[in-house]
Amino acid sequence: MQPRLTASQEDYLEAIAELIAVEGHAHTKDIADKLHVKMPSVTGALRQLEKSGCIEYRTNYPVQLTAVGEELAADIMRRHRVLKQFFTHALGLLPSQASETACRIEHLVDAGTIRRLGIFTDAVISRTDAAAVRRFLAEALAMQEDPEKSRWQVLPAFNPGDHAVIRKTVPDGGLDEGDTVSVEGLTIDRAGLRVLRDGVLMILPLKDAENIWAELC
Repeated sequence: MQPRLTASQEDYLEAIAELIAVEGHAHTKDIADKLHVKMPSVTGALRQLEKSGCIEYRTNYPVQLTAVGEELAADIMRRHRVLKQFFTHALGLLPSQASETACRIEHLVDAGTIRRLGIFTDAVISRTDAAAVRRFLAEALAMQEDPEKSRWQVLPAFNPGDHAVIRKTVPDGGLDEGDTVSVEGLTIDRAGLRVLRDGVLMILPLKDAENIWAELC
């Protein structure tokens, strides 16, 4: 049975595994430098990891991972990798920000959720039928960085009865920028969106409506 580690202990175990992978060894000072902590803190943490059966630790010798420690470290690094990939490719964060965010929450996410995030991210990145989703995410995330556009939504995101001003449309979409519409909701077959423009009912193909941006008015 694997020991239950605190978030801090997982950070130490991850640092040890990364140092061994890159440098071939993990000395106490190297661990302190990597985690930006003082030597006494490292010593105390290593003693706890030794008690838990994760490492072999002797003063003045490199720290070694046990079989249990290697398995736990691999799981921690896998969680970090999946989360970083999700934050980078699905949420558009810069790699450094994605890594920092992954470090903060990797201790809280269970294995099942990590697997699901991995499947989701791989699908968004790799599947040819996800190209439209990738284009939408790129556009939507870019708009979040612009204060003037951060209030924009695609038309299907509005509630029935909402009035909205068209801000960005699609070619041959039937609407122009500056038009005001009343969103009436999806058609029965959910293939179209019903809107009123100047009192006239229009049915927009959903694939077009999903790419028409508007602002609540």
